[in-house]
Amino acid sequence: MKTILIALDPSIFSYGLKQIIATMPQPTDIETADSCEAALTLLNTRRFDLLITDLHNELQQFVKQKWPEIKVMIYTAADEKTFAIDYLLAGADGFLSRSARKEEMEYAVRTVLNGEKYMSATVRQEMLDQLWQKRRAGHKRVY
Repeated sequence: MKTILIALDPSIFSYGLKQIIATMPQPTDIETADSCEAALTLLNTRRFDLLITDLHNELQQFVKQKWPEIKVMIYTAADEKTFAIDYLLAGADGFLSRSARKEEMEYAVRTVLNGEKYMSATVRQEMLDQLWQKRRAGHKRVY
C-alpha cells in the first residue's frame, strides 16, 4: 500500500485531492497536514511514498535532503510556465496545476508513485521550446 501526505493550505484543497485519490484503484493510505510544521511532524513519525504540497520550496528541499526516497509533487494554482520547470529542476517529481481535471490528477499521482516525473503537456512543450532555443543559440549552421 502506498502512503501519501497531502500538505496544502487551505485544507479544502487537501480534502478534495484526498477524495479523488481515495477513489483510485491503487490502495493508498492518505494523511493531510495544513502547514509545513504539521507536515514535518508527520514526516518524522511515518514513512511516506509521496508528498503533495504547494510552492513550499523550503519543505521540498528539506524533504529531498532528509528523505530522498520520498517523491514530491507540487500542486498549485501558480502559473505553470513561470514555476514548473524551476521546481522540477530543483528536485520535484511532479508539477500539477490546481486547474487540472480529475483524470489528469489521477494520472499525475500514478505517474509519480511509479517513479516517473510528471508535467503537463504545456510544461513539457515549454521545456522543449527552451531547450530548442538554447541549442539553436549555441550552435552555428554547418551546411
